[in-house]
Amino acid sequence: MSYKAAKLVRKKHRVFKKYKDKDHPGCKRASRVASCEVKKAKYNFERTLAENIKKDTKSFYAYVKGRAKAGRSFGPLVNDQNVMVDSAKEMSQEFNKFFSSVFTKERTGEVPEANWVYKEDDNGLNDIDITEEKI
Repeated sequence: MSYKAAKLVRKKHRVFKKYKDKDHPGCKRASRVASCEVKKAKYNFERTLAENIKKDTKSFYAYVKGRAKAGRSFGPLVNDQNVMVDSAKEMSQEFNKFFSSVFTKERTGEVPEANWVYKEDDNGLNDIDITEEKI
């Protein structure tokens, strides 16, 4: 919204506070002028986005995504046996199966023990010697 449009919207609110009646001629006029200016500001903003689409696609698509009324929904899914899954619980189990199969499982029994560099009688860390053999 442009500065002028914001200023006219604030004026519309002040006029309504003064008269407490949306049908009062002053309120109607302030509302009409503010609405017209907001529409102009929106038009100018969208025109600027369209002109700069080659240089700044991120802003354009962010604006379009924000204006979209349709939300994203997932499902129905097809499981391993080619059966259609549409309940939320079954779909979450299918997603869980998929993602757990993609990630690797670490073997915790084979993790090497680290040597301590800090000694209790010292007040700080010793020099750390990193070589290819130690790694």
